[in-house]
Amino acid sequence: MTVASAAPAKERPTTVDYLAIDADGHVHEEDSLFSDYLEPEYRDRTRGWALNADRNRRFVVDGGEHPPFPKEISVRKPMPPESRIKVLDKERIRLAVLYPSAALVAGYLEPDFSHAAMRAYNSWMADWCGAFPDRLKFAASVALHDIDEAVREARRAVADLGAVAVTIRPNPVGGKRIDHPDREPLYAAVEELGVPLVVHESTGDPSTAGGDRYGGMMRPESYLFHHVISHPFEQMMAMMALVCGGVLERHPTLKVGFFEAGCSWAPYWVARLDDHFEHPRLGGYMEGLTMRPSEYFQRQCVVTCDPGDPTVALAVEGLGADKILFATDYPHFDSGAGPVGEFLEAAALDEEAQRRILWSNTLEFYGLSVN
Repeated sequence: MTVASAAPAKERPTTVDYLAIDADGHVHEEDSLFSDYLEPEYRDRTRGWALNADRNRRFVVDGGEHPPFPKEISVRKPMPPESRIKVLDKERIRLAVLYPSAALVAGYLEPDFSHAAMRAYNSWMADWCGAFPDRLKFAASVALHDIDEAVREARRAVADLGAVAVTIRPNPVGGKRIDHPDREPLYAAVEELGVPLVVHESTGDPSTAGGDRYGGMMRPESYLFHHVISHPFEQMMAMMALVCGGVLERHPTLKVGFFEAGCSWAPYWVARLDDHFEHPRLGGYMEGLTMRPSEYFQRQCVVTCDPGDPTVALAVEGLGADKILFATDYPHFDSGAGPVGEFLEAAALDEEAQRRILWSNTLEFYGLSVN
């Protein structure tokens, strides 16, 4: 089965038969982020990317290496935007929305530095994507230590820099979950800006689910457990917080994506939330909800799928093909080669479902169009 009709003919250039839109790719930030874009008062605290004793790339802040991965986990060198376009053309991807690597991990560092890293990342990313503005888009990354600063940066990044989404991590910050009342100004601002909120996890945060049970991540076996757990379990808790905590009730036009955790967990989780909502004794604890959790999900939420996931059809059956976006995770070490072909081989879907997941769902979610 092919998806040659993944985009209308008028949307497809003549040189490459594009099949997909990447809802969640990544970049490995260049050293210029740390040397040129990071505000001067913070530059003496970082050496940017460096090769450690094991010849692996890590960025160094206050003498510590990040991300705190075992030596077996490599980090690829940054690539210029021209090289990324070649990758997109090779994979037949028309457009990619990109997320951070170093800046994603920097979210758990000391608050002032964390916010400075987000400002630097967003400014650098706007320039990096600006080389090919019709092919490369980015989500603005904000930290949750200081919500007023997060709101200012979200507004700057969207209004002034052209970010097409705002992304946060799902982890508690300062002992506050993402449904804490202090987070409300950020959700109101993102809703007002008219862009999606994307919840995106990264293995590497000490507060990630399982961190207190499986120990530090420098040992390969501990890192394995963290990597298995971190993304799906944190996204389950994030969805529960935003839906059952009433955030989506209070912000009915806020679109939310739960990314890089696969998709087949979502039908089970939404059904479990519904079951608790409808329970005669437990349902009353979800105060302020006027709909079932599944109805909030259908109204406002999406998830991404992994290209080679053979369970995508289960998620389509449980959620609908319009709730799933295609994502590559490239160039992270666990992203595979040939993601579009891998998706087509693994996902037993009809052509319409393929078209929606590979193409139109992502454009609709971000409010984008292609020529």
